[in-house]
Parts: sequence; C-alpha cells; structure tokens
Amino acid sequence: MLFDSSPTPLDINFRVAGFPVRVTPWFWLTMALLGSFTLTISVFALLIWVVAGFVSILVHELGHSISARWFRAPSVIVLVAFGGYAQYYDRAPPSGWRRMLVCLMGPIAGFLLMGLVIVSDRSVGWMSLHPGLAMFGTFVSLQCLFWGLFNLLPIWPMDGGQALREVFYICGMRRPDPAVHTVSLVAIGALIGIGVIALVNPSHPILDYVPFTPSQFMLIWFILMGVQNWQMLQTYNAQRRWGDDNGEGWKR
Repeated sequence: MLFDSSPTPLDINFRVAGFPVRVTPWFWLTMALLGSFTLTISVFALLIWVVAGFVSILVHELGHSISARWFRAPSVIVLVAFGGYAQYYDRAPPSGWRRMLVCLMGPIAGFLLMGLVIVSDRSVGWMSLHPGLAMFGTFVSLQCLFWGLFNLLPIWPMDGGQALREVFYICGMRRPDPAVHTVSLVAIGALIGIGVIALVNPSHPILDYVPFTPSQFMLIWFILMGVQNWQMLQTYNAQRRWGDDNGEGWKR
C-alpha cells in the first residue's frame, strides 16, 4: 500500500515552475518515519525534518522535470512514499544521452541546493538567526547529500540504475533492460549482505571498508527493490522467449 501512487482524496495538488505536482499522504508518513530520530530533540524538529525533506525531494524532481522540458518531454511530479518521481506525459526523449542527462539532473539539482544553503549561510549567516533555521539548513543539506548519493547507486529504478540503462543503450547493447536489472540484483545482494553482517556482527572487519551500512529499515527497502527487479528480469526473459523484445524498454 505504501508504494501505491494512485490518487487519493488526501492528495495535495499545486504547480511549481509550470509543472503539476501531486503529493500523496504516504510521502508525509514515510518522511516522518525516516525522521523519527529527531523526536529525541523535539516534535518541532520532526516537523522541520519533514519540511526539509519536502523541499529537497521537490528540488530533486524539478531537476528531472526542467531538463526533460528542455528536451521537449514535459512531465508531472509526484511525491510518494520514500521519495518521488517525474513522470513523462507521453514519451521520454528519444536520445539515450538526453535520457541519461535527465536521470542525472535530479541528484545534481540536490547537490546545487546543498551548495546554495552552505554558501548563503557562510555569506550572511542566516542559520544563526534562529534554531529552527539552523535545523532546516542542516536537514536540507544532509538530505540533499544523502538522497543524491543514494540515488546514484546502480539500482533500478533509482537514478543511477536508470542512467546505467542508458549507458548500456548508448554502447549498443541489444537488451539493456535485463542487463540493468541483473546489475541491480547484484548491487542489492551486496548491500543486503553488508546490512546482515552489520546486524549479526557489528565489529566485523569488512565493515571498515564500506562507506555505509544499511539500517534495518533500508534492508526492507532493498529487499522490496530486489523483488521488483527480479520480477522485471523474469518479464523480459519471458518476452525474449516469445520473441517480443524490441530493445526499447524505456518506452514501457
């Protein structure tokens, strides 16, 4: 249910920079769950975390949408559980290079926002004016950094996985979609393995050589994405057996 992006009566709809935006209630719920650690500070800190998450993820999706519009592929933004997505109205840009750039512009927009927050604070010191502003600036910067790096993992349907699919396509690979789902399953398996090791033996020496260890919450997330990639891989393999592979999975 949390992954359902169907419209609900509780959705919030508005426009920004000419793009229709729809925010589902599951977005607010999962952002609150992800920021539940801030309750050790105060309920106000949790509210600031949710607002910061809304701003950082919206800017991320605007990066996708603005670059897509530049390539004459208008889109709509939907914020759902665990993030959001920019959905094309009718078709993606026909060029693999353009589609790859659209994928990468989400994290790039987030990194630019993080840089803007840091540079503006060092210039005028606005975060020192109020504790709420300090928390907001800190949370936005952390979320832009985390979401940007996390989305660049070579896992479909995250930005890194979709960009990798376009790399395979540009290199002339006949079946780029099964290839990217295979790479995604390998990456997910490695991350789940690291997370399990961290749970069973937090002092294991291999953990000294990994940039981060997935939390229990993230392990569930990776397992769900692994199931999704496995299902997609089986679908493409079945299409190949039945001779229904046109090599243009980005249109599906």
